[in-house]
Amino acid sequence: MSDSTSKHCVRCARDVAVEYQNSATARRWWRLYFLIPIFLLPASPILASDYVICLPLMMSYMVGMGPVLAIVREAPTCAECGALILAEEQGRAAARTRATCVP
Repeated sequence: MSDSTSKHCVRCARDVAVEYQNSATARRWWRLYFLIPIFLLPASPILASDYVICLPLMMSYMVGMGPVLAIVREAPTCAECGALILAEEQGRAAARTRATCVP
């Protein structure tokens, strides 16, 4: 996901500045949440031996997965009108410039 500061807004019909609900730094740091299992890998024999520790630990990790994914995959909004800037709309402009494929 690119974090460019200007994208094309369909509602405004021009390139505008985009804004996110969470800062770029916060979204970057929340991506580290997915690396937690790698850090727990050396402790896996201890965690797997006791379900009283392993089960709540995995449940809390999986419950936290939804909000983290929402922050990481957050769609940008137009700074002027507040419309969502969708990736599909950004791809259409590039697709129009390509030559048509002849079978």
